[in-house]
Amino acid sequence: MSAPANAAQTETENFVETQTTPAYAVGKSGERFYFENVAQKLGVAQPAAYWSPCGVFDKNEKLVRTFNRQAVKGVSGRKAYLRCGTNKVINGDNTGWGYRHIKAGHMNDWNNQAVYLGVNWREFADWATNEALNWPCLKKYQSSNKTVRYGGVYELRDSRDRIFKRVGVTTAVSTTNSRLITSHPDNVRRACGK
Repeated sequence: MSAPANAAQTETENFVETQTTPAYAVGKSGERFYFENVAQKLGVAQPAAYWSPCGVFDKNEKLVRTFNRQAVKGVSGRKAYLRCGTNKVINGDNTGWGYRHIKAGHMNDWNNQAVYLGVNWREFADWATNEALNWPCLKKYQSSNKTVRYGGVYELRDSRDRIFKRVGVTTAVSTTNSRLITSHPDNVRRACGK
């Protein structure tokens, strides 16, 4: 029986379908992010922090997660506060901030990465955001919107430790109130400002 004409798949799609042991991600910190069962078998630590939920009636300022972050010269603060935030769409652009903005605008982007690892998008977004804030390839003050832009990079590797994908992470933190505005997967060159 022959495959239909639209059955062409990318190399990474084939990888996911044929992979018997889940892949893992590794960032500049050197920490490996595994699927929970693999982590338990190998004795590898999972990130302890989990994002608090944001219900329909929760206030925008409700704290979801506190991240540490690298200092930036001339900018105060070493924390980034992920709060429930807003999901505002103006002229087709998502101009919100915080968890609601990330969920509405970038959940699918995170899901597209988390699928390689068999994990929830929030768990993976948490790990990758933490990597970008603490081991950035770029940290830059942006006076136009009073934010610090952090860029990070992680690699997705198979069970034989072969890199099959490199991904950038772009994260923005307000310099006014240390709110985490956004965090999403990105092109490596764009994330690192090259």
